[in-house]
Amino acid sequence: MPRSSENVLTLDPSPRARRLLWHLLSIGAATFEKSSGRDGMPPRGALWFFVRSGRGRIEVDGRSCALAPGPRCWLVGRSSPRIDSLRAGQPVVCSGFRFGGPELEAWMEELGDDIEFELEPDDFALARQTASALLRLARHRPAGYEWDVHVGITQVLGRLLHARRVFRSPGLEIPPPVSRAIGLVAADPCRQWRVSELAAAAGASRSSLQLMFKRSQHESVREFLQCARLDQARQLLCDERLAIKEVSARLNFSSEFYFSRFIRKKTGMSPRRYRDLIRATARG
Repeated sequence: MPRSSENVLTLDPSPRARRLLWHLLSIGAATFEKSSGRDGMPPRGALWFFVRSGRGRIEVDGRSCALAPGPRCWLVGRSSPRIDSLRAGQPVVCSGFRFGGPELEAWMEELGDDIEFELEPDDFALARQTASALLRLARHRPAGYEWDVHVGITQVLGRLLHARRVFRSPGLEIPPPVSRAIGLVAADPCRQWRVSELAAAAGASRSSLQLMFKRSQHESVREFLQCARLDQARQLLCDERLAIKEVSARLNFSSEFYFSRFIRKKTGMSPRRYRDLIRATARG
């Protein structure tokens, strides 16, 4: 789409990320004016975005809807949308990303034909924060960043599933503090979260979060945090460029000794042996 100005990063995901993970194709912000239109380039992946300022309209496959700031976002499949400002001199500024991944079409089918999503304020704030984190990852591309990208995109898609009430039923309702806690950990998986710190950030007392977590997730907050920590360790150990000591530092362990003790307790083997097992499994 022609734009009056843009600040968009284009990425070239690795073959492994394209095959296994959600991956970014481009991310950033763009400004659209009255003269905007389709650029004729074949679309890739899906486009998720929200409006930072201005009001306008988006047209996709003959359908049109209004654009405006607020707790809402839009998801467009393999189509090239047209975005126009409604008023000359008052452009529409959008932020978002284009992404791809396995089973994209199945996700789009589940989310439905309506491209607009009205989010709860907490969900919208989390989606925006996650998009900012994805932009930082795209700019710096640290070792293992493609897994973090996958987790971040999954987090955003989870907010869309929540808005569509895809998995909601009276018996499976997830309390908002639990949902926020899970989102916070997914957005910063390397952080050494304390239960009390996570509870405060999620807007609950430690005891109430513990109780809600046990009832809805069938595990304690501590068990959840340790599983998340082990998942992140597994992904970092897959990166052959990282020494065990570097993996330990990235996960904010106070020393390599405590990291090794953690891995031994969870897997029954040393980090080096666990790394060898992960690599052997990946090779099939």
